[in-house]
Amino acid sequence: MKATKLIIAAAILALSSCTGQQGQQQENNEQQQVEADGTSRVAPLPASVKVDALTDCEVPAAFTTDDFDWMGGNLTMTVYSEDLYDAVQVNELKEGDIVVYEGKEIEVKTIARDGRFVEINGGMGEENGASLAAGEGGTYHGASFDDHSTYTELGKAQLPLAEDFVIEDCGVEPLDPVTTIKTGQKQYFEKLEDYRQHFSALDTKVTVENGVITKITRRWIP
Repeated sequence: MKATKLIIAAAILALSSCTGQQGQQQENNEQQQVEADGTSRVAPLPASVKVDALTDCEVPAAFTTDDFDWMGGNLTMTVYSEDLYDAVQVNELKEGDIVVYEGKEIEVKTIARDGRFVEINGGMGEENGASLAAGEGGTYHGASFDDHSTYTELGKAQLPLAEDFVIEDCGVEPLDPVTTIKTGQKQYFEKLEDYRQHFSALDTKVTVENGVITKITRRWIP
């Protein structure tokens, strides 16, 4: 009987290992696919978080002050993932390859490398153009104007607010000091000018600890 149980356990372990390897292989295939003619399709790396399982992370997010439920003590926000690309794949890009940029497949017709930037088909300002910028950890990020990253929407999430959650908000001008709000967060939001009551994934990060929002940070962008 013990031998039978060991055989069954070994089979389950092998199956689990195989399934995990297949899952990883599938993710790799999604970010880079090589066709029979040698052309490649390069896409952003898989998101590091799952929108329905935000526990300990910092995520780009978009929301307005109307998305706060102060009675219920929660925030409904749209969660995004920064578009990061494997540096090796970007460095191997060539004419004829496909790059997924801002959710659209772009055929590489021309490619230029200028310092830390890779300009595809003339860059982001051109029709069917794309720009990638070298970052940290062996990655490039999709680049928009003023070197801001591009982002992919993951979906909506509603998370509770910590009783002592903190707001770190930039000023209206670049050199304005950062305002740190530890109390009276609702009143602070209500006093903001209308256009400042909208938070974008371009400038806003939400910190989540143990599934609870502990900090909202907005940095100034031009």
